[in-house]
Amino acid sequence: MNIYRSIICLAAFACFHLAGGGPAALDSRAASQERTGRLAPPPLSCPRDQTTSFTGRVFAYRRGAGRVSVSVRTDEETTEHFTLRYGRRGNPKRLFLLRGEAFTRRDWSLIETRPGKLRPGIRATVWACYDGDEPEAELIDWMP
Repeated sequence: MNIYRSIICLAAFACFHLAGGGPAALDSRAASQERTGRLAPPPLSCPRDQTTSFTGRVFAYRRGAGRVSVSVRTDEETTEHFTLRYGRRGNPKRLFLLRGEAFTRRDWSLIETRPGKLRPGIRATVWACYDGDEPEAELIDWMP
């Protein structure tokens, strides 16, 4: 009788852990969600259900009077183009984050080799709000 009880306990223990239970379940679920789940959006002008993001390598970048334009080859193997406007007298850094944190004056050197010239291989997440069928970019989170 004890052997059967041991087999049943062992089987129940194995099923419990294979189903995602156990003390490490919360940690592994959180790690899994970070790898495969959705990113948490930064504050944007639209409701969360109208928010989207595009993450990948920035292959074109232009910073001019009142606007920043980027082209991104996404991790999903699409090519996306965005223009963010900040006004002629505004500051483009208000449209930027650096690894999810506020963008500072010192951060320019981490993304540009000189003003307006992006460092090679820079990755970014472009956060956008849907305005009808087209996403309108609002924020770039740089990942040098």
